[in-house]
Amino acid sequence: MGPLSSDLHYSLRTLVKDRGFTLIAVLSLALGIGVNSTVFSVAEAALLRSWPAQAPERLAKIVARSPQGVDAYFSYPDYQDLNQQSRAFDGVLAWSRHSKNLRVGTASREILDDLVSPNYFATLGLSAELGRTFSPAEQPSSALMVVVSDDLWRRSFGADPALVGKQIVLTNRNYTVIGIAPPKFRGLERGVPTDLWLTATTEISDETGDRSVRDFELLGRLRTGATASQAQAELDTISHRLADAYPAFDKARSVTLISEQERLRQVAFPTFLLMAAVALVLLISSANVAGLVLARSESRRPEMAVRLALGAGRARLIRQLLTESAVLAGAGAALGLVLTRWLFKLQPAFFPPMNIDVGLDLRLDAPVMAFTLGVSALSVLIFGLAPALQASKTSLTPALKSGSAGGASGAARRLIFRNGLVLAEVALSVVLLTASGLLLRSLLYSRGIRLGFDAGKNLVFFPVEPGTAKYSLERSLAYLNRVRDDVAGLPGVRHVTYARRMLLTDSGGGAEQRVSIPGVVLPQGQPNIPIKFNAVGPGYFQTVGTRILQGRDFTAADNAQSAKVVLISQTMARRFWPAQDAVGRHIVAEGKDCRIAGVVEDAKINDVHEGPEPYLYFPFAQSATDWGTLIIETAGDPRALTATIRNAIRREDQNVPVGVFTLHFLMQEAYWSDQMAAGFVGGLSALGIFLASVGLYGVIAYVVNRRRREIGIRMALGAERRDVLRLVLAQGLRLAAIGTATGLAAAWAVTRLMSNLLYGVKPTDPLSFAASALIAIMVAVTASSIPALRASRVEPNVALRYE
Repeated sequence: MGPLSSDLHYSLRTLVKDRGFTLIAVLSLALGIGVNSTVFSVAEAALLRSWPAQAPERLAKIVARSPQGVDAYFSYPDYQDLNQQSRAFDGVLAWSRHSKNLRVGTASREILDDLVSPNYFATLGLSAELGRTFSPAEQPSSALMVVVSDDLWRRSFGADPALVGKQIVLTNRNYTVIGIAPPKFRGLERGVPTDLWLTATTEISDETGDRSVRDFELLGRLRTGATASQAQAELDTISHRLADAYPAFDKARSVTLISEQERLRQVAFPTFLLMAAVALVLLISSANVAGLVLARSESRRPEMAVRLALGAGRARLIRQLLTESAVLAGAGAALGLVLTRWLFKLQPAFFPPMNIDVGLDLRLDAPVMAFTLGVSALSVLIFGLAPALQASKTSLTPALKSGSAGGASGAARRLIFRNGLVLAEVALSVVLLTASGLLLRSLLYSRGIRLGFDAGKNLVFFPVEPGTAKYSLERSLAYLNRVRDDVAGLPGVRHVTYARRMLLTDSGGGAEQRVSIPGVVLPQGQPNIPIKFNAVGPGYFQTVGTRILQGRDFTAADNAQSAKVVLISQTMARRFWPAQDAVGRHIVAEGKDCRIAGVVEDAKINDVHEGPEPYLYFPFAQSATDWGTLIIETAGDPRALTATIRNAIRREDQNVPVGVFTLHFLMQEAYWSDQMAAGFVGGLSALGIFLASVGLYGVIAYVVNRRRREIGIRMALGAERRDVLRLVLAQGLRLAAIGTATGLAAAWAVTRLMSNLLYGVKPTDPLSFAASALIAIMVAVTASSIPALRASRVEPNVALRYE
């Protein structure tokens, strides 16, 4: 420990002495390490972290596959069959995400709840912090029970231990709190934490026996000694058994197991892409620091020569220099972790404004700290090893005689090395610039996609739930009609309608009806297929701006007593009645014969990037629910009328919960992932090109300093200031041009990995490549112009005396 302690003490002393160099180096490393640690924290929380349970490696997601694609959802009877018939699992749990309104005192807020099977907590291996959780043997009862999250308990109830056993009000109903969930357990949905848990058998007992209602996700715990392949074989047997027993629901539908190992394999590539992007920033910052260390070593060559003359070996010098680099990396890592914690607090700003709390569980846990340590060690090798090797090659005689850099050839080699570092920085920056350009072009394309409705309309949506106020289906429909008429009379309101679900939201977006089509053979002999649907009121298509291509719209005459009608999407018409007129034909939806009254244009259902698919629209009066969404088009900004409209709705019945969303808000959510990707890579590219410009400035400034005497001679012999300016700028532009060309070649290969992230633009888009090259050259001109201007102002008589 003696020599190491001595090296450490000497490193600290020299770095404190050279404060300017130390500050710039530490800040550069802090940016590179801090950004990498932050993004790894996001990847770890969103993709890599195991299920929040005991022995998570034994948990496996269960999904279904059908000719219509992968389906993550099951009916509750399907869950019961899988849980009871499987022997490879200790248990299979089910959960389904919903929301409720929590009233505490006079305040009310929307919270997220999970409807779960009674064995939910037992299968996860979790116990309550206070009270108890649901028992696997829990029987359906009229008593409404709830388990509250630790976060909600602390946030809304002041961590009152007496809450257990008391009642809370959720959407106008009283629930008894039986327990508080363990700390930091946020449910099974990453990024959207659960506030409380309810038993499905009690909450929706009327739906738990219906195989047509697929609303539950499944997670199984493998028995000790059971393998994923054994469990998959068992699931295959059970799925065939269900297909034979219930062909109307499960024919041609298989069940697939996704083990924890398989899940990690699936997320490996997106994690790699995410980390590769920020790794480029680390390489750029490390290359920048390597240039600074190399420049600093120029002034220390006499010191190195003296130490060599006194008997220090080259290995000893390298160890000393690497110790200094390790100190810099350690300081950069510490400051980087401070930056990471600060960036954690900015997480809400990166999510669209929502009525519920969302966000990843970001924390500086053991994996993040280990990653930061590894990144710091890697940065030492990147920026410390090569300069240490270069500095330890000092020639004694020239260095001791004049303090030179070891001769012209040595100086040339070191300049070539520094130029190489700058070339690498520029090249890496061009890769990031090109990637950000592609993502920006993709975002612009996405914003130009025809959505199947008019995104420019002044629309506002008010979800209402009359069923929670004990309304029947008939009374719910009457309530919606009364509210529609009341709101239609308000000043500034153009059109009013209602629907089962809003545009471009997950809520209700996966709802399906089993459809058979007379005269049409369905895939793999299925008697019917699931097709997504919505139920809408009169004037819906005019209000939202969806075009009716054939046939007619719904009217008030399409009521519960009239013949069943349906409107279908253009894709459905083309798929099942190619080159024929679909209007007037019939389908059978959930056993009910419906005549096709019209064909409407394809509209996006859940996501702006989804492909067109068959879709159904039923008259709300013929497919009524005890909830719905009022859709209002206003003459001006809908936010100015929100309070007035809400008051009009609440005057009808104060007990009916009312939400509010503007179309602008929904569109923000729809484009959020695209905007985040473009902003993330754009921010990295801006940071990268800034660091590269600093590196380029440093090299050109160093060259100007070394050639100062030459410049004085040139000016004494008649060279003008513009000649000197052109000479220095040319050198900077040569470096930038070579780095840019190298970066474009690298980007040509790298951006092909982004093809799944791009929409409407190819990975080799020439405009993005040209724009990144232009930006790199412009930044290079700016970075080179400062030392160039300084060189052009050199006085010949001063320069000729310069050594």
